[in-house]
Amino acid sequence: MRRISDSFSDPDRSLKIMMPFWAFFIIYMIVFIGLTHFVTAVVLSKDYVYESSTRIAGLPLVSYSPAAHGIIAIGGRATGVIALGGLAFGFIAIGGVTAGVISIGGVSIGLFALAGVSIGWRAFGGLAVGHSALGGCAIAKYAYAGNGVAYGTVEASGRQKERLIG
Repeated sequence: MRRISDSFSDPDRSLKIMMPFWAFFIIYMIVFIGLTHFVTAVVLSKDYVYESSTRIAGLPLVSYSPAAHGIIAIGGRATGVIALGGLAFGFIAIGGVTAGVISIGGVSIGLFALAGVSIGWRAFGGLAVGHSALGGCAIAKYAYAGNGVAYGTVEASGRQKERLIG
């Protein structure tokens, strides 16, 4: 992780490093744009409520509703093992505001958080806060920011101060 800043200083090397990132990002965006239509239809329709008859530990296997609870929950306020929605809480949480062990969304709190604003043990995002953080602005014990700003108590890798000011 320390070599991230050094690798971006060489334009040829940065293209090789960034290509897998952009491929992942494009696939990620296509998947979430597809899910957005489905989740929006569920959240905005109070008539569209579904709970599967299969139950595991008292929870339905799949649940769609504005306030979904189940193993796989999809809705405005989703809680479950896998939760997709505007407010998602679960082991794997994907949505606008998320909390879980693995959290992916706009604002995420979790053990592994990937978001615009992420807080977690391992945080990745525009503003990343945690034990180890990687992002445009990283605040952590071990902070890595590439060409961004890193504030780390033990170690920080980011743009030099004189380049930030001038």
